[in-house]
Amino acid sequence: MSEVDSLVAVRIGRQGVLRRDRPPLLVAVIDESVLRRTLRGDRAMMAEQLVHLAECATRPAVQVFIVPASVGMYSGLGGPFTIAELPDGNRVVHVDSQAEAQIIERTTTIATLERRWECVRGEALSRTHSLDLIREAAASWT
Repeated sequence: MSEVDSLVAVRIGRQGVLRRDRPPLLVAVIDESVLRRTLRGDRAMMAEQLVHLAECATRPAVQVFIVPASVGMYSGLGGPFTIAELPDGNRVVHVDSQAEAQIIERTTTIATLERRWECVRGEALSRTHSLDLIREAAASWT
């Protein structure tokens, strides 16, 4: 099995968490440009990925919100981060970058990123309008 195949298998395996009897709540905010950009012109891959995203977004424990291109510059363009609430109620943040990822446990930094999250979330479309946009983008790739 190639390294790419292994990475894909791991990623697909992680998605199983969302199919548990009691899955965690996943809230994702995605920039519209992600729906419009393809890898080397592979339109079929984009259509397939967006159909899958739309299917996931209809699950009760999955909420996907899209920040429309009309928003312009906003704080979410500073890079991806994930806020996770642990079973004990504590929160940690995973911040990704091209160099290395970080797990942040410092409460002041977490508070800053939680405020940034609220600003990003505030720029996004409603869940229903986001799903409509995902489906429209999927159709545009076919």
